[in-house]
Amino acid sequence: MVRLYGNAPYSIVLVHGGPGAIGSLKGFAKELSEASGRGVVEAIQSKYSVWELIKELRCQIAQHCDGKAVLIGHSFGAWLAALFAADFQAYAKSLILIGCPPLEEKYVSQINQRRLQNMSGEDAAAFQRLLDDRADDGDMEKISLALEKSDHYCLENRNQHLPDKTDSQMYQKVWKEAAALRADGSLLKAFCKISCKISLIQGAYDPHPVKGVTEPLEKNGFLNGGSFEAFILEKCGHCPFMEKEAKGEFYRILLGKLLPASFDAPLMRHFVKQL
Repeated sequence: MVRLYGNAPYSIVLVHGGPGAIGSLKGFAKELSEASGRGVVEAIQSKYSVWELIKELRCQIAQHCDGKAVLIGHSFGAWLAALFAADFQAYAKSLILIGCPPLEEKYVSQINQRRLQNMSGEDAAAFQRLLDDRADDGDMEKISLALEKSDHYCLENRNQHLPDKTDSQMYQKVWKEAAALRADGSLLKAFCKISCKISLIQGAYDPHPVKGVTEPLEKNGFLNGGSFEAFILEKCGHCPFMEKEAKGEFYRILLGKLLPASFDAPLMRHFVKQL
């Protein structure tokens, strides 16, 4: 299943995160299609293993895109897009990864450390009790809201980006498998097989450390080929397309990657000002 925005030909494919955050990129897809004047495919995930999701994405691109596509993956979707591009390079023109989780296990502990740095007061105390296995029912009620605050800087229009539904079974099955790929090094090996250009866009406030992506790739020589670039957005968390302070800069970078130099720059500036 997919949702289509704008008119054919469709050359941009959005890959949502979660796993299991069904429809979480619908607001982003609509805005991106309007801003770029391009046809956008919102790929909806429905399978319960990483490999089945990769094959599903191949079918979605083959059915709706004419030739290679630019894949834009958010969060876990960044991993899925990269795993897809490693196996099906003929379908991937380029990758744009947003809020990408770390590629090696040793960076995972930094995520909660960074979350704590973004919290204060009782939010931080409740979250620390969770990490120490001392959280009670009252703490659990607070932690969901605390995490939303810790993972973002200043959200805007949150409702238009809410998932249509969340699939907990998909999350549990797929994330367990994906985390194992990271732990045994398979994820990083897949990234290093990718032949197309990769652009990483990460919020400075995002708990996922950007060095968790750039350092493993640099260590393995991937960055030396000049096929990777990273953009760090200030006053921005895990979802740049939802961030009041960073959204304009996010779209300026993104549209610069998607559109030719001959694109009508005043039109792009007009759209960005409306965000």
